[in-house]
Amino acid sequence: MWSKLEPYRSSIILLTALIIGGVVGVANPVFAAKLQPIGQIFLNLLFMIIVPLVSVSVMSSIARMTDLKRLGRIMALIFIVSIVMAIIPAAGIIGFAIWYDPAQGVIIDLSQSANAGSGEMNFVNMITTNDFVGLFSKSNILAIILMSIVAGVAIGQSGKSGLRIATILEDVNNVIMNIVSIIMRVAPIGLGSYFSATMASQDLDILMTFARTIMMFMSATIIYYVLGSLFYSWIGGGVPAVRTFWRNAIEPSVTALGTCSSLGTLPVTLRAARNMGINEEIVDISIPLLVNLNKGGVAMIAALKIVFIFSVLGMPFTTEVFFLAMLISILSAIIVGGVPGGAFLGEIFIVTTLGLPTEAIPMLVIIGAITDAPATLINVVHDLNAAQIIERFAGKTKTTSEIMAS
Repeated sequence: MWSKLEPYRSSIILLTALIIGGVVGVANPVFAAKLQPIGQIFLNLLFMIIVPLVSVSVMSSIARMTDLKRLGRIMALIFIVSIVMAIIPAAGIIGFAIWYDPAQGVIIDLSQSANAGSGEMNFVNMITTNDFVGLFSKSNILAIILMSIVAGVAIGQSGKSGLRIATILEDVNNVIMNIVSIIMRVAPIGLGSYFSATMASQDLDILMTFARTIMMFMSATIIYYVLGSLFYSWIGGGVPAVRTFWRNAIEPSVTALGTCSSLGTLPVTLRAARNMGINEEIVDISIPLLVNLNKGGVAMIAALKIVFIFSVLGMPFTTEVFFLAMLISILSAIIVGGVPGGAFLGEIFIVTTLGLPTEAIPMLVIIGAITDAPATLINVVHDLNAAQIIERFAGKTKTTSEIMAS
């Protein structure tokens, strides 16, 4: 039994710590308030590593993608399909959440003021800075990602010099991942303490907002799993492709729920794709890349987190916020979600980009931890659909082996 729970071990420990922290916050607010510095130290440790984590991970990943030139059309299709498969669930869950409103009138009062939704968002300042030094601030995470992408492409185009730098970046990235692993050892204590201090001054009605939000996501996941898969597989080859998909989708679906890992499900996903009759060369090229790039479940939960936190903070979800939420969701799916070991990076990305109070982070972590399994299910299953679509538009007889040999 315990072996079956192993994939959920870290999530169970973290959720247990947050529950204990919440109970302490409600039962003994005075003591809970004293725990706030412990939680703040943990969050500050994450904030301090966020810039090198994002910049090095993105640069390293892109710098290693040397097949971009040789597999131009297929690579372009992979990126286009991944972006579209992030936009659709993100927009859908935002519409669902706005209609349903998970807060249902419950408003929480956090100590820090929030800048988001004030009408003062400057898109230019969000994606760029007027000084290189600005790239060393977690407040400019979008600008960091943009410059890291440009730098990664430049490294990949720099021949032997680029290869040497890419190797160094990979080594640095490994060191940073170890730093993150060390920090994450105290995550239950840090987040539990911070959440305890946050709950010390809140009404118990906030617990119902979590329940409503999570149930809404589960319902949306089931709907999108069925209807989305039908739609995508139909695009990939009509009715025959739909039938082929459903004959082979169960095994990777169950594995995804059991492992909570797209990468851990990769062998099963590859086998299912081959059993579906997808060109093996398309499978070998697209599926491993889609595992890192095509994360519709990540986009879906990122969008829901944004609507949730705006709702419980009583902040207006304006058109400007909607487009920014879509951008954050897409980047979370394609870039942030693919950063290995970047635990809580999505929550930090949301909070820092939207100018939200740091007290929101443990709340978003709760939603993310509980919805991890269904989000992984969407990621994995729609990788198969994406491969069907890529095969259709790239062509079944595409001689990718000749392209790779060139």
